[in-house]
Amino acid sequence: MHDALEVAQVACERKPKDAEAWWLLGCISRYTGMPAASDAAFKRAAELSPKRPAPTRVASTSFRAMVDQCLAELSPDARRRLGRTRVEVEPLPSLDLVRAGGSPDALTSRRRLPEDVLTLFQVNLENRAGSEARLARLIAKTLARA
Repeated sequence: MHDALEVAQVACERKPKDAEAWWLLGCISRYTGMPAASDAAFKRAAELSPKRPAPTRVASTSFRAMVDQCLAELSPDARRRLGRTRVEVEPLPSLDLVRAGGSPDALTSRRRLPEDVLTLFQVNLENRAGSEARLARLIAKTLARA
């Protein structure tokens, strides 16, 4: 991750008006434990492109409440698809998950054995939101498609 951070920093220096480079720097900075630098990079990406809204950060308890509200409002079809799936929330994908081929930018991860568990990654969902209302809609959409 630290090598990726250096590459993203260089990309932003070479192309300072490239919103995607700044967004990537924001993702990697957050993943490497630099939340202030991450939010600054996301802010720059948002200034450069309307396709990259600034993240919306909420407390973990607020996020979990949003998830629970969205679960309660799922359509019968989506509720049936989730079945007995346990829904968990983690800040970011674990390093083990990334090493196993998962994306550090993933919104979810699903594990079916020994039990069915759907994990939502709070930070990665927040990174795409732009507002609390949009965050709630993104959570609902993510759960409906799981």
